[in-house]
Amino acid sequence: MRTFLFVLGLMGYLASVHAQDSVSVLSPIRVQQVMTEEVEDTLVTVRADELPDLRLRLQELRREFTAPRPLNKRLLKWMQRDELQMAPEALAIVQQFRNPTGLFGDDVTFRDTIIVNRLFMPALFTGDCLPDDLTFYDPHPERPAFTLAPLYEPDSIFTDYMREKRIAEGAYRYVERNHPTYFHYSMNDLPKKFEQTTVHKAITEDFPLIVTRDVDFKDVEAPKKFIPERRYWTSHFESSIQFAQNYISPNWHKGGNSSLNLNNREYLVYNYQKDRIKLTNELEIKNNVYTAPNDTLRNYKVSDDVFRLHSNFGFEAFSKWYYTLDMEFKTQILSSYDENSDVKKAGLLAPYSINIGLGMKYDLNKTFEKKHKSVTFNVNVAPFSYTFRQTVDKDIKLDAHFQAKEDGTYPTKENKLGSTINATLNFQFNRNVSWYSRFYYNTSYHRIEGEWENRFTFAWSRFFSTNITLNLRYDDGVAKNEDFDSYLQINELLSFGFNYKW
Repeated sequence: MRTFLFVLGLMGYLASVHAQDSVSVLSPIRVQQVMTEEVEDTLVTVRADELPDLRLRLQELRREFTAPRPLNKRLLKWMQRDELQMAPEALAIVQQFRNPTGLFGDDVTFRDTIIVNRLFMPALFTGDCLPDDLTFYDPHPERPAFTLAPLYEPDSIFTDYMREKRIAEGAYRYVERNHPTYFHYSMNDLPKKFEQTTVHKAITEDFPLIVTRDVDFKDVEAPKKFIPERRYWTSHFESSIQFAQNYISPNWHKGGNSSLNLNNREYLVYNYQKDRIKLTNELEIKNNVYTAPNDTLRNYKVSDDVFRLHSNFGFEAFSKWYYTLDMEFKTQILSSYDENSDVKKAGLLAPYSINIGLGMKYDLNKTFEKKHKSVTFNVNVAPFSYTFRQTVDKDIKLDAHFQAKEDGTYPTKENKLGSTINATLNFQFNRNVSWYSRFYYNTSYHRIEGEWENRFTFAWSRFFSTNITLNLRYDDGVAKNEDFDSYLQINELLSFGFNYKW
């Protein structure tokens, strides 16, 4: 017992001594004198590194003391909290959420927005155990039991959001049914009211503004005004390759032939506008080729082939009205023939036509409050126009392009003076549906030639669409067809394929 008291006295005295290279402690004689209240001034100097280890000393004095054991896997198993294990499919979904490259585009920033996902929040019991669409009776008994699905449903910008929301709700319902012990909080545990508090920053030091001399702004130049560079040239391009296929078996009860239709259209616009001057340039190439099983001389036929180059120079007269000089060049690229015939109907520069007119133009560009809805309309009226038509191949079918002379023969070139009307309409109903219409009218007061082109585009995605095309053409200067006794010509096509715009 005396030895144990000696050790405790030695530890208490060492705690009050400053840590140095050498310390001064009392000898056993001094300790005995203190205990017997006989104080003597006897000091013994001992080095700090020569002091025995207190832990080892206690182990020698107390045999029941043992060193702490390190934690092993068995002990850690009891201390670790049981966590919910996620399936590989759920891990794949989480990786998709954590990938920042596919969430938003490069032009979108959310620096001041906190995006909270329910999958990564603590499990909170909301009390909504019943589904939202739970019904015990049919709210609309008058509806038929089966209805056809709509042929077209436009894509929504919230499609991805709704899919991710359903995934989060499914994961929540799974945990709610299979692991109810993971719910530690409910809606009742949340605070009902949130009080707004203002945090005031304490100012510990004052930094007064000291002016050593008067400030003179006469020599300081004002910042230069920034004027962004204006774009006078604008461009627009459309490209589409559409397919239409029809297969008929040889034993079809109504007969017929299988066919494959390929429709190609390239459209380029390059415009210039500055002050009161406006220049419009258009290049359009259209080809419609389809298989001809009844033709014994060739395997394909051409139903529509157009190469059109159009330019319009305008000088603004007043609001949305321009004095214009309009020019158009039109011809065909591919050669076309009648069925089972070697007579060429049309070909490259056979024929070609040039039209020049002076007049006025009305130009309208309007956007609506509804997103992606806009209309572009322009009409050019040229009361004074000149049309020149000629063919480089004299062996083509002339009666399909030129007006007969008084003696019944057909010329290879002709000149006409008259009037021309050119109109274009582009109506964008929404993001996926649009209507393009072009109207052309030319008269020499002895012959009328007109075209009305309509194309409805239903875009399924950015690169695929369905087109419905209807072209009407009227020309009373050509010979009528034996099978169709009318000057009105009709061309209709329904196709699906690739579509691209910029």
